[in-house]
Amino acid sequence: MNQTINSRNKIDELESIRGLAALVVVLYHIPGWHPFLHHISFIRGGGLMVDLFFVLSGFVIFSAYGNRLNSGAAFIKFQFLRFGRLYPVHLVFLLVYLAIETLKYVLQTHYGIQSHSKAPFVQNDFAAFIREVLLIKAFWPNETAMAFNSPAWSISAEFYTYILFGLIVLYLNKFKLLIFTIISIVCIATLMLYKPEEYNFMLRCLSGFFIGCITAHVVKTTNERSGSSYYGLTLNAWLIPLSIFLIVWITSQSKGYFGVSLLIYPLTALLIASITLSKQNIFKKLLAHKSLVWLGTVSYSLYMSHGAVLWCFQQFLRVVFHRPELMVRDISTPQFHTAEAGFLMLAFMAICLVVSQLTFMYIEKPFREKSREFVNAGKIQTIKSK
Repeated sequence: MNQTINSRNKIDELESIRGLAALVVVLYHIPGWHPFLHHISFIRGGGLMVDLFFVLSGFVIFSAYGNRLNSGAAFIKFQFLRFGRLYPVHLVFLLVYLAIETLKYVLQTHYGIQSHSKAPFVQNDFAAFIREVLLIKAFWPNETAMAFNSPAWSISAEFYTYILFGLIVLYLNKFKLLIFTIISIVCIATLMLYKPEEYNFMLRCLSGFFIGCITAHVVKTTNERSGSSYYGLTLNAWLIPLSIFLIVWITSQSKGYFGVSLLIYPLTALLIASITLSKQNIFKKLLAHKSLVWLGTVSYSLYMSHGAVLWCFQQFLRVVFHRPELMVRDISTPQFHTAEAGFLMLAFMAICLVVSQLTFMYIEKPFREKSREFVNAGKIQTIKSK
């Protein structure tokens, strides 16, 4: 293997890509404290980075489990480990948002302080809470799925995509690549031809995830057949910055999740292949820098926590500065001068990184390790046999 493998059998360069993409998503969700923030086209299209996540996820999952799900017990273990990876952080921030809604309700009913966002328990009602608990929000219309912690829609979509992946590998293993290809083509064609404004979450996840799976198969087969000797050409090293440039370009051009935006899937596949099928080079060395790898390590916690951090930060700005507000993307937002807005953006990002590290240390990592210990102790089979 030519990529940098860390102690957790993860590819450092891809971890860094994941971390940088998560950072862009955070920037995308920053409200318009000053108009210049939303004049930056790359940030304005930053929601497309979630589709990059899906391709990365498919690559990683297929690389780890593409040939290992050969029994019902293996499938149950796989899904349990995925649950232990995703659900604890999701549940914690669901409860944080429930606390926020309760606080808004108390302030409104007892002190007459109105919320600057939606009224308490209107969008975030009991039905939405149940959808969050069951991780099924991705099957609802996009606007409905924005309840509580809105980024969690992608976690919902991925969780059920894992189930589909596991069932295909378990029962249709000989035809898995054909099935992955068909699913990807059908989903991308649907996004391209019908441009569904609603109910597109699962289509996006299925498209990206299974393209990632196909990419993993191509990389694995190439390494096995050629030892990567041919693919170690210098040209391939330059495909790394080229693919990154093209991803940045189409993200800047994005006006939704259709048209040119759909190129995010093959371009992410190209980026993954150029990293994993090239010899060591300056670009891989930069991507393997420990600060970027750390960012990738905490990227899930960053992705899931930044919305709650943003809500708290917004309230702090209102209480301290009392600035006039404008509606930006349907969000009432305090307005600041350019330099002030830039400083606030940096301060917010710094707080997000601190919170994500704490979330990783005390929630994500411990529960992930506990779920793995549970599986390794053979308790999954015990549960199954009872």
